[in-house]
Amino acid sequence: MKTSKISINWFVDFDKEEQWLNDMAKQGWAFWHTNGVIYRFKQSKPEEFIYQIDFDEKKKDGIGDYVVFRSSCGDQFVHQWKSKIYWKRETTSGPFEAENNVAAKLRLTNKAFNYHLNSFIGLTLIAAFAFLVLMPLSRHLPENAFSSWLNDFSIGLTYGILLAELIILLPVLKKLHKKINELIGQII
Repeated sequence: MKTSKISINWFVDFDKEEQWLNDMAKQGWAFWHTNGVIYRFKQSKPEEFIYQIDFDEKKKDGIGDYVVFRSSCGDQFVHQWKSKIYWKRETTSGPFEAENNVAAKLRLTNKAFNYHLNSFIGLTLIAAFAFLVLMPLSRHLPENAFSSWLNDFSIGLTYGILLAELIILLPVLKKLHKKINELIGQII
């Protein structure tokens, strides 16, 4: 019988991540660690725990006092990854209070949006350099194996980057932008 489980998942929406962790807990998998993509679980009783994701407002000060405070309220610190803090409590203790942490979610979502936008811009600049500099350069060099390789490399790099941007980055940016607008709507 399996006593641990690893799951690969990537979330743009923190509410969906929290819901997924709670769905896993209902199936008897207690979350204990993540690096943002790989989630680790230990077997537990089905519906033993419920989870909440909170957001750390501090940069380097640590969360010691906050953990002590939340622990005194019956919550259990599970893990911290970057600005996200994962909490759990026994289901018998009742649900988490509905915290209105919209401003923290908005800051974190905006940070993720800016990170992916900068990646998009950087990759676009690399593709433009390959297309506008390397490809013409390869055609002005004497005809040999290197000029042929440089031409093929610049074409492959340009199309590869554009394809990755269309398949991965643009949908992520679209989802983050939609989430930002939803969070702004909750504040207003």
